[in-house]
Parts: sequence; structure tokens; C-alpha cells
Amino acid sequence: MSSHWRSRPHIAIELPLKARAARRVFLSFACAYFVSYAFRSINAVIAPELMSDLHLSNTQLGFLSAAYFFGFGATQIPVGLGLDRFGPRLTEMILMMFAIAGALIFSWADGFTSLVIGRVLIGVGVSSCLMASFSGFRYWFPLERQAQLASGMLIFGTSGALITSWPVHAVLPYLGWRGVFMVMAIFTGLAIIALYFGLPVKTKIPKSSSFKEEKQSSAVSFSWASYKPILTNAFFWRMFPIGAFCYGGFIAIQTLWLGPWLTSVMGYSSNSAAQIIFWFNGVLLLAYVFNTALLPKLARHGITTLRYLSWMVAAAIIFQACAFYLRNSWVLVWWFLLAIACASYVLAQSLIVTNFPQSFSGRVSTSYNLALFIGAFLVQWGIGYLVDIGIEAGWSRASAFDLALGIYLVVQVLGYLWFLIAPKFFPSMVIAED
Repeated sequence: MSSHWRSRPHIAIELPLKARAARRVFLSFACAYFVSYAFRSINAVIAPELMSDLHLSNTQLGFLSAAYFFGFGATQIPVGLGLDRFGPRLTEMILMMFAIAGALIFSWADGFTSLVIGRVLIGVGVSSCLMASFSGFRYWFPLERQAQLASGMLIFGTSGALITSWPVHAVLPYLGWRGVFMVMAIFTGLAIIALYFGLPVKTKIPKSSSFKEEKQSSAVSFSWASYKPILTNAFFWRMFPIGAFCYGGFIAIQTLWLGPWLTSVMGYSSNSAAQIIFWFNGVLLLAYVFNTALLPKLARHGITTLRYLSWMVAAAIIFQACAFYLRNSWVLVWWFLLAIACASYVLAQSLIVTNFPQSFSGRVSTSYNLALFIGAFLVQWGIGYLVDIGIEAGWSRASAFDLALGIYLVVQVLGYLWFLIAPKFFPSMVIAED
């Protein structure tokens, strides 16, 4: 981190909330993120029905699911401005209304185009759910609790992924995929109500502040000057590949391609695949719980969050290689170990947010989130595209998946090497925590 940021103390924009209010704020954000992650993950389970009912190809399925990330990513810069100017409550509530519209359009869709429109609107609607929480936490909770809170949010998010795995598969014969999205629209409305009653109406900004930027935060604008401190920050670019390729790619696989891989490569039935996805997300949820408890203990022993993250990213790459290519009776063990390692990825977001002043919390969190979802979009669509290319070339479906996932692995390795090596050549990429 540059000396510009490190030399100035953090200014408390609001005092930390009392325990009861803090729980209410956290749970309000968590309910919204539960819905967001459910929308993100649901296509992994309904994919066979979608492909059968509307005759979708692998490329179309990948693009359809990635359309969520397109809508999500396209709104990240405006979301950051909205969070810093209007606060998390108003910004998130307004956007989630688009998710209701998108879910209804998706449930009524009769072709690929209307499915894509619905999916893009859903992405727009839930685009602030996690970043609004990070922005609010930065205002209302102590600095030392940020990593714990981030892991706590992912517990609820993964619960959304759990609900949209085997439980959704179980009700599909009764509701159909259209009925499932009608139910999702109702849950989104309930989340908006929770935000309305659960969050403070305003985020107060002090009239006096030692940061020139914080004095101007109530008038942030869509300009280079508003984002220059973020986009010229060396530590931001050091963490970029971890977000775009590792975290974003993991989301792409978790929320779509794990299901088709289990059925097409491993030969599981759709019911068995849904159950495996359920347990995969269950392990991921427990890993988030574990991280929430572990991080303070590691800090007391001198192990920083950044160091822990670097270990877990390396482990995740190794576990992926084993899960993709060691297809034996142990394959599910490798997938579950992968879930444990990937639970650390969210720490990259909290590290970046806490290394900027509070008045930048919305813009910096959404800027990094944009990188994450660009990666998720490219990986989710790219895997489907490469699988179709392999099949058209006469390869088996399993071999086509091997090609696509192998290329994805190479990209992650290159990104991780940048994360490790770049600080040796660019000292400004090292932060005090190192």
C-alpha cells in the first residue's frame, strides 16, 4: 500500500453499533446476500430442465448463466458511487427491485433471449448485496472485525447456494423451474423489507475530517479523479488476479459447471449431482464458519490474513487439479477440500477495503468486485464455449471438459505467480500486513 494511505489514521464515520443494532444490521445484509447467492447458484440445478425445455446448447447455457455476471459487473461502478453518496440502505433496496422484475421475466420466458434479459436484470438487482454490506461494515463496525464479518456474510450466501441445490431439485417436479423463479421473486421482496426495517436510514459523514477525499465524499462523481486513488493503487493490482481468476472462476464452477461436470464426466444422475452440490456447499459453509473463528487466533500468533490467503490459494489450485483429473473413488474428497480452500477467497475483498479510507469503501469494494465478476463471466461462458469446440472436433464430452478446465487452471497459476512475484519488482504492492 502506498504511503499516501498508510500515513493517515482511519477516521470513524460512525461509532460502532451496540450489540443489538449490530446483529440487526448484519442479519439484514445477510438476508439480502442469501437471496443473491441463491440466484447466482440456481442454474447449476435447473440446467438439465432448461436445456431440455428450451433446447439450449452448452454455449447458450454458459452464456445464460454468465449473463447474471454481465448485469452484475456492469453496475459495479455506479453501485460504488451510490454506496458512497447515498449509503447502503437506499442503494441496495432500489437495486433489488430489478431482481424481482428479472425473476418474473425469467419465469415467463419462452426463448433464449427473454431468459437472458431476465438473468441480466437479476444480476443488476443483486449487484450491491455483498458490497453494500462491506460498505456498511466499514462504517459501523471496528476495523479488526472486518475479515470475520466478511466470512460471516459468506456463511449466509452459501446457505443460499445450499437451498438452491438438492432442496430445489426435490421440488422441481412440483413447481418446475418457472415456479422456482416465482418463489425467488417473493423471497427478494422479503429481503427488501428486511433492509428497510433493519438498516440505519442514513450514513452520517462528519463535517470535519483530515482526509480531503472524505470531505468531498458526499459529492463523489463518475470521474477519473473519483477513482484514481483506487485504480492507481499498486496493492489493488496485486490482488486483481486473485479476484478475477481464482475467486471469479470458482464462482463460475460452483454456480454452474460443477453440476454438468458431475453428470457428463463422472456419470452421476441429476439427482445424485444435486445432492453432491448440496454437500459441496455445506462444506463451503462450514469452512466460512471455521475461518470466522480461526482468523483472530491466527492474528494472535503473528499469521496475517494476507499470508493465510496466499497459502489457501495455492492449496485451492492443487485441489482443483486433483478434482478435475484424478477421477477415482476419492474425487469427491478433492472437491470438498477445494471448497475448504476457496472459502478464503473473500478475504481478498476485505483486505482491499480496509486499506483505503472509509469514504472510499463503496467505490473500492465495487471496483474489485467488478474484476471478480468479469472473471466469473469469462470463465462461465468460456468453459461452455470450449466444451462445445471440443465436442464439435469429435472429442468426448469428458475430454472437452478436460481441455476447458485445463486452460482455466493455467490461467489461475499465472495469476497466482503474479500475486507472489510482483511485490519483488514493485515494492509499493507490499502492505504493512506483509
